[in-house]
Amino acid sequence: MLPFEERKRDPFITEKAYQEYLAAAERMFTDTRFAEDREQIKKDKKNDPAAARRVSSYRSMIFIEEPWVRYSSGDALEGVRERVKYAFEDLQRHKEAFPENDYKLWEPDAYYYIMMLMSWSVLFNLPECLDILIANISRDPEDGEDSFIYALFSALGVHDFPGKQAGLLHEDPYGMLYDSLAGSKEDQQRAMKAYLKRWYKSKAIRGCYWRERHSFKPSVHLGYWAFETGLLTVLNDLDDSSYRDMNFYPRDMVDYCKEQGWAKEVRERLQAMRGKQ
Repeated sequence: MLPFEERKRDPFITEKAYQEYLAAAERMFTDTRFAEDREQIKKDKKNDPAAARRVSSYRSMIFIEEPWVRYSSGDALEGVRERVKYAFEDLQRHKEAFPENDYKLWEPDAYYYIMMLMSWSVLFNLPECLDILIANISRDPEDGEDSFIYALFSALGVHDFPGKQAGLLHEDPYGMLYDSLAGSKEDQQRAMKAYLKRWYKSKAIRGCYWRERHSFKPSVHLGYWAFETGLLTVLNDLDDSSYRDMNFYPRDMVDYCKEQGWAKEVRERLQAMRGKQ
């Protein structure tokens, strides 16, 4: 394996942050407070339900952040994919234990997580994980409905997700990509480039907990990625040559998806689903 500084994908990630997250993930298995066992969670809920929910939520978050950091740090993608699979499994564990916990679309962090997890399910060819994600999103209109999320789920064959006429909860920056979906591939490619230029400065991303960590707390920096640009590149079979070297584009993840034959497989599977409607 190459030295850390040579292999890392995010320019701001540090080896200390990488090691911190590997250690944090290991603690989730060894520290008895962070139970994986369902029966232990039931006991914890009975004794102190609020505390049990907090530690369960934290465990779930760590297992989502870990593959994120591993990708930023340049880990081999087959290993990152295995950690993504476990992140979904643990998210399912958390939902089963605390069904009242869910992602609310009006929250910038929750919206980003939904976009990221949806992207991973496609880029790592894990369609079975999409149902886990959907189960973790609130369907209460009070928690937000969104036309872009609706459009993405619809493109992935999920047609009962609400929000078709809802408008956009986070116009800046997601409106750029949403508006481009009605255009040609060339329109979408131009929009992708403009989006990547705007993404980090946008209102929604400014509201996320992980933004700017590289400058004030680099030891817990996760990496900066607009994973949804990879999702749409694969789904819509876009030529990424005009933006593949731009900051925040998950180029290696997209390339890996194509190399494995998954990009074509995903599109063919979705085309077959549309043909059955």
